[in-house]
Amino acid sequence: MSAPEPTSVEVSSAADPDFTPQPKRAGVRIASLDWARGWMLVASVTVNSILVMPSWFDHATWNGVNPVDLIFPVFVTLSGCGLAFAMARTVKVVPLLRRVAVLFALGLAYNAIVEWSLDVFTWRITGVLQLYAALVALVGLLHLVTKTWQGWAAITVVLAFAHTSLLTVYATTCPAGVLTRACNPSGPLDALLFGAHMQAQGIAGHDPEGVVTILGALVSASAGATLGHLMLAVRRRAVAAGRGPATAIAPMLAVCTGFVILAGATLTTLPILLGVQLPVMKRLWTAPFALLIAAGTGVLLLLGHVLLDRAPAWRVIEAPSYPLLALGRNSLLVYFGSHILMSLLRHPAPDGVPIAQRIADAIALFGRPQLTFTLLLLAFWTVLAVVLHRRGIYVRP
Repeated sequence: MSAPEPTSVEVSSAADPDFTPQPKRAGVRIASLDWARGWMLVASVTVNSILVMPSWFDHATWNGVNPVDLIFPVFVTLSGCGLAFAMARTVKVVPLLRRVAVLFALGLAYNAIVEWSLDVFTWRITGVLQLYAALVALVGLLHLVTKTWQGWAAITVVLAFAHTSLLTVYATTCPAGVLTRACNPSGPLDALLFGAHMQAQGIAGHDPEGVVTILGALVSASAGATLGHLMLAVRRRAVAAGRGPATAIAPMLAVCTGFVILAGATLTTLPILLGVQLPVMKRLWTAPFALLIAAGTGVLLLLGHVLLDRAPAWRVIEAPSYPLLALGRNSLLVYFGSHILMSLLRHPAPDGVPIAQRIADAIALFGRPQLTFTLLLLAFWTVLAVVLHRRGIYVRP
């Protein structure tokens, strides 16, 4: 490509959600996405390492949001941003669908490992990786409709109100207009589609990775795609004008503010009109929940963009950020790999004590087994990510 085209980008695969484009002239990868994913992975590995999870910190049983509930939505929002980078120019449908099939198959294997069961009659069809696969497919196909941040902002608005409409209309059939485990659209819909092959075989009354939740998670992914396309558009203008990443501050903050306003609109308008309550919760991945997290994730992306996406980058930031960037480049491996590893380590040793607890007790320093165990896991995944990054090895579907 000729030198006078400084705004063009190079894409390795139209369906690769972990690829970030590189401006040809500058030859510099957009690092802020990897940086943000790195921070998310530090939080994820830390949370996964907790041996005894406090109830106030663990996933909310139904209504409300606990700290653990924030991590996967941030991952989904950043994945939407990564898909925007990957599909900024074209969408290759066949490779996209192939990757979705691989993710779905891995999801079934992931469920078998996490649930420690090879009984195909009780295998859960839905799951975290299957939800992620559905989002990759949907966001990829929607890129056939639009590749602009304005288009994706419109999609986010439509999806937010569509999901809110589903929940609030259904809530009108519930006692006191309140969605509960016994009265919510996920229970009957996901049970109809998957039968006993859903979380807790349907006993929980909903599926947190079922069809209803996928629609809510798509709000997060589309908000992430909006942020990704906005970053690309602003970067093109900044490079053409010879300006730095600070150009993105006003538009990124404006879009994040828009997410907050939209969250308020979905939380109040339809629920008030229909006389029902719309909770902010992860179990059904309500739109206000998705949009508020997307706004916070956008601020994190903007901070990384201002600090790292400059030529040259600030050395005082660049060097310490290397482990975060390495983690971000292999986000799929570290995120799901850490979950699988901890699932295995939580199984009991022959004496009945979980393997993770025995390791923590054996390596404890200063009488703090949990702290030592967490630091060990963080060091393991960080060193692995750095080694793979130096060798140019990245795990992708």
